[in-house]
Amino acid sequence: MPTTDTQYRVSQRDTTHGPDGEHHLVRGQHGSMRLWHREEPADTKPETMNEYETLGYVLEGRAELTIDGQTITLEPGDSYCVPMNTPHTYRITETLTAVEVTTPATQK
Repeated sequence: MPTTDTQYRVSQRDTTHGPDGEHHLVRGQHGSMRLWHREEPADTKPETMNEYETLGYVLEGRAELTIDGQTITLEPGDSYCVPMNTPHTYRITETLTAVEVTTPATQK
């Protein structure tokens, strides 16, 4: 049987953590998944632009996301898209858990 570097499953105990507190989950050839778990309310984060697109889904909590000057309120059940190379910032207003997929993949 040939060996492969493809990882089809990542168990909770095997997740890695990024510098901003995100939990890196599974990674594919073109995208990666991460979890923001019980992130506490905080001041607005500095505006940034990323070289990847982010698609997200809010499981619990609330946040304000400002994309290219437009502020939207996110709550449980909302999904969102932050296009590649678009100025954005966010502020968590109620303890937040959200899942995001980034393309291209962001984790190592």
